Amino acid sequence: MVVGTNKYTAEVDKFASKPIPPPGGVLLVGSSIFKRWTNAVSDLAPFPVTNRAFGGSQTSHQLMFFDQVVSPCRPRLIVWYCGSNDIKGKKDAESILGRTEEWISRVKQIDPATEILFVSVIRAPQKHRDSQIVVVDAVNHGYEKIARSKEGVFYVDVNPALQSLAGKPRAELYVEDGLHLNREGYYQMNTLLKPAVEKIWEKKPNR
Repeated sequence: MVVGTNKYTAEVDKFASKPIPPPGGVLLVGSSIFKRWTNAVSDLAPFPVTNRAFGGSQTSHQLMFFDQVVSPCRPRLIVWYCGSNDIKGKKDAESILGRTEEWISRVKQIDPATEILFVSVIRAPQKHRDSQIVVVDAVNHGYEKIARSKEGVFYVDVNPALQSLAGKPRAELYVEDGLHLNREGYYQMNTLLKPAVEKIWEKKPNR
């Protein structure tokens, strides 16, 4: 795919200036929830983690920049957090999931053994405020359904760690914008995310 210049080009170009990670690691891709996770490498240790998320990105941008973000890395596992900005941009769940499946196909074309872990879109205060929870839940349901139907694709719902038993977001885990997590928010998210990574990693690689 030929990539034109847009507001993400410079940020993505920075990935090319960094050493390509050794093959067989964990690659984080997606939007600002992962980009702002500055302690991801230490939080997910001892897994060999590379973070190539870029802020503000939607599923269309993950497709647009696939060759720069994913192709050079040859990871064993890709952890995906994307779709939140699509929802903010009033994209419907069906189109988000369609682009996600297209992205999966491109991953599997490179290496069918590469495993993928989808992380649920966070049911953040901003999503409640903007009346977008129905679409968030539809996307998350779709991610779970895709994971059940495809070999080597997994799903983890991190929302139970970020909300009350009544399903309300815990405001103290977010920065002022009500969308992005603070340090404690990342800690809570990782209480569910890291065990999901561990469970996949412990499996014998399908290579």
